[in-house]
Amino acid sequence: MYYLGVDVGSVSTDIVLIDENFKIIDKVYLKTKGRPIKTIQDGFRELKKYKKEEILAVGTTGSGRQIAGYVIGADVVKNEITAHAVAAL
Repeated sequence: MYYLGVDVGSVSTDIVLIDENFKIIDKVYLKTKGRPIKTIQDGFRELKKYKKEEILAVGTTGSGRQIAGYVIGADVVKNEITAHAVAAL
């Protein structure tokens, strides 16, 4: 089972898939080019080998976190400051 993180920024979009032990399983880096939704769709196509039923939860962050969270039905939407603070713990 996996967790999916989506960081939608103005310059790039990063998508990472981790397992329950926080090991990175796969990652995608794409230029956002002002089209966050298309970029997320392109990133998900690259990860289509993983079944959506295997993903336990999805989180979004970055400047495009709200729209991304809405479109993909994210379980958690956090700003970058909160995401960095939690990661530092």
